[in-house]
Amino acid sequence: MMMTWKFIRYASLAFCGFLLIGCETEYTKAVKAELAKGIRQDSLLFGISFGSTREEFYGKCFDLNKQKLVSQGVGFSVQYMIKDSITGRKPEDIRMLFYPNFDTLNIINAMNLEFSYPGWMPGQRNLQSDSLSNHVKEILEKWYGGNPFITARINEQDVPVKIDGNRRILVFMEDPQRVLVRIHDINHPEFMHQALGLKKDDTQGQEK
Repeated sequence: MMMTWKFIRYASLAFCGFLLIGCETEYTKAVKAELAKGIRQDSLLFGISFGSTREEFYGKCFDLNKQKLVSQGVGFSVQYMIKDSITGRKPEDIRMLFYPNFDTLNIINAMNLEFSYPGWMPGQRNLQSDSLSNHVKEILEKWYGGNPFITARINEQDVPVKIDGNRRILVFMEDPQRVLVRIHDINHPEFMHQALGLKKDDTQGQEK
C-alpha cells in the first residue's frame, strides 16, 4: 500500500537539506563511529523491527488491535496513545501515528512517526510542537536507550538526531501542532550511501 502522508514528504525534503550541510560535522563523525562498531540496532516498536516483512507488520498490528493497544489512525497509519507521565510530568495524552516504509522486497527499512496532543489548541502554550518536541525526545531516549540526541543544523533550524549503530532517528516540527520522527536503517542499501551525505538526488523516491 502506498503511504501518502504529508509528513513523509516533509521529512524527505528536510533530510535532503541535511545532506547538503558540510562534510565532517558532528553528525558524520557520529555516523562513522557508530557504523564502525558493527552493532545492529533493529528494534522499532511493539516487536516490529527493521527487516520485518509487510505481512509480519500487518499481523502484529492486527494482534495489537485485538488487545486494544492500538487502533486505526489517519489513512493507513496505526494510532497509539501515550501518557506523557512517561517523562515524569503531569499526565497528558499524546497521539502517536506510525507507519513503515517497505523496500522493493516488502521489507521494513524505515519507520515514520507523528506525535501530537489530541487536546491541542492554538493558544495553549504547553501543547505546542516546540514543547512537545522535547517530550518526544525524552520518550524516544527512554524507549531506545543508547546515545543521546545531538543537534544538526538543517535549513536554518536545529534538528535533533540520534544515532545508535545502524539506527538513525530524526525529529522535526511539522507545524505548531505536530512533531514528526523518521527512523532509518542506514545499513540498508537504500540509505547506506546517504548516511555520510552525498548528492541531493539520492534522497528521492523513498516513499513506499
